[in-house]
Amino acid sequence: MKKLKMILPMLAFLLAIGMSFAFVGTSAEKDYYTEKFILVEAPNGWAAIDVECAPQNDECTVIFSGDPQSEYRVYNSKNLGDPAEGDGQSILLNGPVPDPE
Repeated sequence: MKKLKMILPMLAFLLAIGMSFAFVGTSAEKDYYTEKFILVEAPNGWAAIDVECAPQNDECTVIFSGDPQSEYRVYNSKNLGDPAEGDGQSILLNGPVPDPE
């Protein structure tokens, strides 16, 4: 009985650790809430932004409240050949256009 009292808490601890990894990466959907990028023209370079693009086989664009005249195309990575899919409507983000990295 004394050994059982010692083994049961250890088993519970190991089971908890094992179950914490049981559901990692089970989602079939892409993660659309990840960091995206825009190409900033002024000092030419890539700027990272956090935006949710609803993928509906159209382009994802953003407009910043600090520069409402300019519309920026959103990319999944720092590559012009990797545009983010959206619903065709521009997303308004509060604040100025971020500086390139």
